[in-house]
Amino acid sequence: MELKFLGTGGGRYVTGTQKRKTGGIVLESEEAQIHIDPGPGALSETHQEIENSSETNAVIVSHAHLDHSNDAGAIIEMMVEAYNQPGTVFANETVLKGFSDIEKKISGYHQKICGETKTLEEESEYSFRELEIKSQHMFHSDPKTAGFTVSDGEKEIGFWTDTEFSEELVEFYESCDTLVVYCSRPKGEATQSHTALSDVPKIMEKISPKTVVITHFGYKFLDSNLEEQENWLDEEIDAKVVFAEDGMKFPGNRTLDAF
Repeated sequence: MELKFLGTGGGRYVTGTQKRKTGGIVLESEEAQIHIDPGPGALSETHQEIENSSETNAVIVSHAHLDHSNDAGAIIEMMVEAYNQPGTVFANETVLKGFSDIEKKISGYHQKICGETKTLEEESEYSFRELEIKSQHMFHSDPKTAGFTVSDGEKEIGFWTDTEFSEELVEFYESCDTLVVYCSRPKGEATQSHTALSDVPKIMEKISPKTVVITHFGYKFLDSNLEEQENWLDEEIDAKVVFAEDGMKFPGNRTLDAF
């Protein structure tokens, strides 16, 4: 499995300024190409950065906030209508149906034209092509936010999505080789319902992925000294630390020649 980071920014200020792009992540395996959290700009970035954008066959949307879901409908139209293939959507309940005062983000029309629509809930498990996708609920302002893992039977990638830190969430990721952390705040700058860099060592106390990839940087994080932040985390945990960059492929491009 490989990850292509079409955007590494998160939050309303970064989304509004495009200080970092917000196109989400594309996961590619031998049989699947999945667009994860397609925020604003995802469709454009897909065509610019993904060699075979027409091979996208699934979308995962962790929750209903705009920086994760804005281009979901557009990506669905690309994979289903433009290229005449069924496509599958994995999304939390809020994205598909709305929840409380949060409106749904994928229209009934776009859900209908997909081959399958799957809800990411607590303890959901789905098979997609050769992959296994599991999910749990996180602690975020969309209360149905899904954290999830994707496994091909040999490797497992965990996605610690937008959430306030809680020890209750950590065990779910214990078998992951790589953990992608949506980390909106720098160390010492905790905020409600989001993860700060200071939380990452606490996550790592009970699990041992080989690599931790930090992404979904908020405005305060990007205004900090990123090299200093990365060096701090590298000293705090045993895993390899990677701060994602827009356009980065993991593993295996010039940015990550050590892999």
